[in-house]
Amino acid sequence: MNHDALFAHTPNEEGEWHDLRDHLRGVAERAKAFGAKFGAADWAELAGWWHDLGKANQEFQEYLQAQLPSDDDAHLECGRRIDHSTAGAIHAVRRNGVRGRILAYLIAGHHAGLPDWFPGEAGGGCLESRLHREDLHGKVEKLDLCRKLDALGHPTSKPRGGAPHLWIRMLYSCLVDADFLDTGEHFRPEQEADRGSFPP
Repeated sequence: MNHDALFAHTPNEEGEWHDLRDHLRGVAERAKAFGAKFGAADWAELAGWWHDLGKANQEFQEYLQAQLPSDDDAHLECGRRIDHSTAGAIHAVRRNGVRGRILAYLIAGHHAGLPDWFPGEAGGGCLESRLHREDLHGKVEKLDLCRKLDALGHPTSKPRGGAPHLWIRMLYSCLVDADFLDTGEHFRPEQEADRGSFPP
């Protein structure tokens, strides 16, 4: 794999590929701004940086290359269902221990919804099972991108108000919204330019 050419999404109408590093940065910045509203900017920012780490593997890059340039759904885990979220979830736990599970929930579920910890009805899709998928993390752990992201440090803020489940859902919303907005800006920049300009 050419480590200098990692992409998050297929080309837009202008023929421009969405660079993975640019996407991670864009999502991290947006998520950080959202999280700052309730004192959790550090958690939201890290989730943004690590959410698509699994796209930095050869299989996903080949999948993108095989897509039609007009396919603006390439960021979704559909079709061949290449798992691009579990690697980042595993990385979060490796970097932050048990506390990293908070980030793992957000990252693993940023397309499919917050996962359950134990199997239950989710079966192999539960977070506990997915965190054992070392094969997925192994495809990205030695990349220079991983080493650079590891320099970001650890989150230190704590939930306010004694309701961690609500806090986690708020963080999840920060990540999902930031991902949606950054992806939308790549595929439909003219539409995104109008966002926020409407009357209140």
